Amino acid sequence: MSSTYKTDDSTASEGFTSAHDFTASGIKDSAAAAAETAKDKIAAATDTAKDKISAAAEPVADKAREVAEEQKQSGAERIDGVAKAVHTAADEIGKQVPQVAGYIHSGAEQLEKTSRLLRENSIDDLLKMTNRLAHERPLAFIGGSVAAGFVLARFLRTSGSTTADPQQDRRS
Repeated sequence: MSSTYKTDDSTASEGFTSAHDFTASGIKDSAAAAAETAKDKIAAATDTAKDKISAAAEPVADKAREVAEEQKQSGAERIDGVAKAVHTAADEIGKQVPQVAGYIHSGAEQLEKTSRLLRENSIDDLLKMTNRLAHERPLAFIGGSVAAGFVLARFLRTSGSTTADPQQDRRS
């Protein structure tokens, strides 16, 4: 059921001239075209906004990656220092209990391996390795995370006590 409306108004809307037929399907087509145009403009504005946000976030991400890389290198050096100290301790223990020294040296070698892994891989590579481990061996990943948390907490607690008031340490 299509109704036809005719107008002879010389001030008709833009795009319509006098004596045009206005049918329901014509109005529907015009509305669909207007909606499509609006959709295209919104999509273009969204793309522009995404590009601007991405461009603004890029320097921040680069700086974060740079800081993470510095911390990674610093951590690798610290781990290497701990590995050397563990080897030295293993040599001392080996004089009294040779059977245990081998296990301690093995632990120090794992620390050296970790240090090399940190030095030789980028932050992105390390994140990929971590994700792969978490997916392939979730229990090992969780256990390692808990162990690392305990070690980190212990390290922070001992490094924090060296800056504390010496008077307070004597009272404890």
